[in-house]
Amino acid sequence: MAEITTLSTLSKTSVASTDFLLVANSSTKAAKKLQLQTLFPAVSTAGTSSQELYTSATLTNKNQIVFKGLKSADAKVTVTTASNNLVITLVEAQIDLNSCDNSSAGFLKTINNSNWSGTDLAVVNGGTGLSAITKGSVLYANDTDTIAATAAMSTNGQLLIGNATNGYPSVATLTQGANMIITNGAGTITLAASLSSLAANLDTGSFNIDLNTNYISDDGSDRGLYVHTNGKVILNDSGSTLTTGDATGQLNIQGTTTTAITIGNSGAYQGAYDIKTTTSGSGTAGAKLQIYGGTAGGGNSAGGTLALFGGDATGSGNAGHVDLLAGDSPSGTPGSVLLRTHTAGGVGTTAMTVDSNQDVTVNAGSLIITGATEGIVHTNSGTVTQATDHTTGVTLNTTSGIIQLAAVALNAATNAEFTFTNSTIQADSVILLTVQDENTTNNAQLTAAVHTIAGGSCKITIHNPAATGATSTTASKIHFLVINNSV
Repeated sequence: MAEITTLSTLSKTSVASTDFLLVANSSTKAAKKLQLQTLFPAVSTAGTSSQELYTSATLTNKNQIVFKGLKSADAKVTVTTASNNLVITLVEAQIDLNSCDNSSAGFLKTINNSNWSGTDLAVVNGGTGLSAITKGSVLYANDTDTIAATAAMSTNGQLLIGNATNGYPSVATLTQGANMIITNGAGTITLAASLSSLAANLDTGSFNIDLNTNYISDDGSDRGLYVHTNGKVILNDSGSTLTTGDATGQLNIQGTTTTAITIGNSGAYQGAYDIKTTTSGSGTAGAKLQIYGGTAGGGNSAGGTLALFGGDATGSGNAGHVDLLAGDSPSGTPGSVLLRTHTAGGVGTTAMTVDSNQDVTVNAGSLIITGATEGIVHTNSGTVTQATDHTTGVTLNTTSGIIQLAAVALNAATNAEFTFTNSTIQADSVILLTVQDENTTNNAQLTAAVHTIAGGSCKITIHNPAATGATSTTASKIHFLVINNSV
């Protein structure tokens, strides 16, 4: 065995895994070997993403481990040693809250005001700048852009009211104007209208006026315009009584005067005034307008008369007409004027019609003329003169007129025939003839007869019935009237 002094020196840093120590058991005398590397400790960092407490570079020297020191980065934290302990201390006075994130939770939860010994906290620091506030005061931003307190709002009805003069609100109460009453209470302000007269026009815009079963009148009394709860509008004077049982949505004019409705202004130009229903919408027939006289209320009372009067004239002026005009139609049949009465049984029946051709038809009853000064007057008659002799045809297109015969003699017991052309004659016309005999000799009296009636003409025969002697040459006249059975 070699002596120790003769062996080469093995440094700790050069120990390999093949280097061993010989170990002898004193009891068993057995020899074993110990791997030399197992005698050196292994150093590691167990934490995750943590800093090492030792310097890794010194681990190559297996004779020592060099630990790192603790050092504060700034004055907020100090590191000291006390009784073999490292003491880490947070210095609160060095913390700047402006650099801290307070989005999740507030740093300050409460403030002990009793321990506050500093000055009033300014507005810029989150305070009010005030050390005391009077009961009933309200905070506001004053003219120096700081917070101030108003005077105590200790009076009922006080409000903060904008003040353009000083730029901040003033404590004041509302001032009632004309037709207004303001009542201030504890925490309440009541506004009430006190309207007895208007100083200007009343414009409600798109809103309604609820009369609440009261009148609009000239003197504030129960007369004038009244709107009932059923929707009926009543014009009423002080001498009448309201009726509530009539149909809704109507205008009811009541009173003691004879003139119920007056249209127009006596001091202004008088034009034409219309009373009519509203024009209907597209595709809808026009509404019927009906005007009735009053129906009797029972017993043996008479019904009211419906009278239409034209206006009276003054001096030499012409009085107004009663004008009945039926409606027109662009392409249909214009309306007719109907005169109707009730027959025995209570059925309304048309008695007379004036149609769109201005034809007058007596539909029922008779045309009776009593006490007439002129009777029947036909101003559209005509006159025609026969040219050559009693056989010469004549033409006159009127329903009545005079045919003056030719100025020639007609022998005794002799007939003469001529054609009368007239567009008003129909095949079924009734033609009435009379003779105005101007004969001056032989006591001869002419006669006339009609025959061969056709559309547009007829034949007229004149006759001298005398046995002897011709008529004179003085012209006689035939009067005619055409009556037709249809139009």
